[in-house]
Amino acid sequence: MFLMVVALDTLLLDSLWKTARKWRAGENVEKVDSARGRIINMGEEAVEYIVLKYLPKDDRFSTRAIRDICLKVPDMCGSAVRKVLESGDTIALKNALYVASEVELRETEPALISLLKTKKDKRWRARVLRALYKSGSGKACPTVEGFVEHPYVYVRMRAILFLGEKRCKGAKRHLWRALNDDYFMVRDAGRRYLAEMGFSRLEFEGYVGKVRKIELLKLLSERCPDLNLLFLVKPENPFERYWYGRAKCR
Repeated sequence: MFLMVVALDTLLLDSLWKTARKWRAGENVEKVDSARGRIINMGEEAVEYIVLKYLPKDDRFSTRAIRDICLKVPDMCGSAVRKVLESGDTIALKNALYVASEVELRETEPALISLLKTKKDKRWRARVLRALYKSGSGKACPTVEGFVEHPYVYVRMRAILFLGEKRCKGAKRHLWRALNDDYFMVRDAGRRYLAEMGFSRLEFEGYVGKVRKIELLKLLSERCPDLNLLFLVKPENPFERYWYGRAKCR
């Protein structure tokens, strides 16, 4: 009898999924929401079944639907998404990384750290870092720190974003160095978190002459704790004068 119940539940879940995976728009909204709600109401095992069976498939509608379900019940998804991350299948990994980068699933962190160490391809590492930014914690700081000088710009940028977001120990020295990066997206990431975390006059002075003047002026346009800092970075051209005039000093 027990085996029959399990089989029946599985058949029901597969039937519900045909509706739950559909594009949630127009006349489908009510039907899709109802099907997804029924799956969620069946409990964590039902959600895990859906994730393990359908997330590895090359089906963007299923992947998006699983993301939406996980946004509603992240506590029911973490373990299953972690298992998909550990499966080794390329399509499954891509889909699981997408979900982990959209939904905070802390249970996936060990698998993500492991992938960051073992995946050598630059694009995979960028994807893993994107997922860690959302689903990881400070435990990943030492590992992520090793990628701040990676040759691929998206790896560097996401490493800087992670270090700043998680307030990793020693992160600020990497944020300051990011202001000299050749790519604006890396510089912007470093400046964003330096402005959020704050800095002293002494700290700022230590990087005058070591960091591009224009980046220091842009930073002061976002946060300027001391008016005297402006005297350390006198503008020499119209572009620098523009940012000098935008400085937000106390």
